[in-house]
Amino acid sequence: MKPSEFIKAHNLFDSLLEELEYDEVNKQLKIMLELCQWKQSYYLETETEMQLGILIFSNVIIYKTEPELFNLDSSEILEVDVLPFAGDGESIKIVLNGLDDVIVLYIHSNEVEWIEIKTRE
Repeated sequence: MKPSEFIKAHNLFDSLLEELEYDEVNKQLKIMLELCQWKQSYYLETETEMQLGILIFSNVIIYKTEPELFNLDSSEILEVDVLPFAGDGESIKIVLNGLDDVIVLYIHSNEVEWIEIKTRE
C-alpha cells in the first residue's frame, strides 16, 4: 500500500521504534516497531496492547535522517506526516523522541507493508 494509505489506516503515535535497517542496493528500509494496538480503530480488548512488527518500505528513493548518526532505544514516535512531493512516490516524515534529542526520518517510497511478528504467549 502507499505510505499515505498506511498512515491513514494506522495511528503510529506513541509506538516504539526498535530498529532500522536500510538496504541501499535493494532500496528497502525495514523499521521494527512496537505498534500501539490499543490506539488503532480496529483494536479489540482481547488483543495485546502492543504488537511487534516490521514496516517494510520498498522502492526507497530517499532515506535521510537528522541527525545523521543517532542511537535508538525504544524511541517513541511523536509525529508522522505526509510531505508534499512532485513526482513518483510519496514522502513521509517520522519524528522520534531520541535518547539525547529529537530524531527525524525522511522517507520517500512507493510502497509500505506491515508484517506482524508473532510472539509466544
